[in-house]
Amino acid sequence: MPDNLNLNLDQNLNLNLGAMSLGGMGLGPRYNTDDFCRLAPLAVPPVVALPVPYTPNWDAEYRAWPFVREFVCVIPWPTANDPVQSLLVELLLQNAIPVPADLTPAPGEPGAALALAPGILSQQVVGVLNASIDRADRASEILHQADGVGALSYWTGMLRLDPATDTNTILLIRVARKIGEFVAMGLKDRFRMRRPAQVYPWIMPLIDGPDTPSYPSSHSLQAHLISSALKLALPVPQPPPPPAPWVFPPPPLPLPPLAPQTSQALDHLAYRVAYNREVAGVHFPMDSEAGRFVAYSCIRHLYDIAGGGAVPGPNAGPLFVALVGAAAGELANRP
Repeated sequence: MPDNLNLNLDQNLNLNLGAMSLGGMGLGPRYNTDDFCRLAPLAVPPVVALPVPYTPNWDAEYRAWPFVREFVCVIPWPTANDPVQSLLVELLLQNAIPVPADLTPAPGEPGAALALAPGILSQQVVGVLNASIDRADRASEILHQADGVGALSYWTGMLRLDPATDTNTILLIRVARKIGEFVAMGLKDRFRMRRPAQVYPWIMPLIDGPDTPSYPSSHSLQAHLISSALKLALPVPQPPPPPAPWVFPPPPLPLPPLAPQTSQALDHLAYRVAYNREVAGVHFPMDSEAGRFVAYSCIRHLYDIAGGGAVPGPNAGPLFVALVGAAAGELANRP
């Protein structure tokens, strides 16, 4: 089964879980002969009326691209005006999550505050081996979450989204997924960390990981970015929490005592999707934690969040802020 919560940039995943796409389009080719044109009128009308604009709710998979452009070009990134390089520097400077740092730093790039060392890597291997105990209970879930349709269906199911009416929320999910993929692939290309089974051959993965480096986990980054974006659209908006100090083994994700139920559920869904990749043997714990750290940073930059609030700042992406506001109208009754 394909393993790509790199979530298939070339797939038209309509988020309606197998149903026909809206408008009756996208069902495949139609086989017409050269006789078909003979059914048309003999003469083209001399005047063809201009059409009304295309429906605003066209395919969300492709409508997400302007938001990626905003993320790259509009947000004021502090390092070289480059989102991936800026997020890379933030990841290098934090001292909570190990960072593979065997490559020569680029000019002006800081060294890792917590560089991956053999002793830490040994702990990471133990973490993967310990997580494999859960494979029997989670195998079907892991296989289902290995591709885009399966993974995204957990968010649409949790929030009971209707593709016909909750178009903004579905677009918000797509936007977060696509931005997360863009960032994850850029960071993976920088670190080029081997997969767990390539580091310790006694790890037999449940599934074959994609042909991408391990660090950070794309599943984790995208999952936490999706949940964090949705939390901004809840009746009581919830900002991403600050990163916690890294410990081994990682503790269970704590429940915020005052957070609404939907916010807590979204956090745990993202955490579970990420951890399932460790259970499957295709990611280290540090991959998941780095993905979560970067996802929270992406949200802070997109929304220009200062301190612990959830109010967009002056440098927030206007398209993204407007989309969160529109999705909030669709999520107004969530607990």
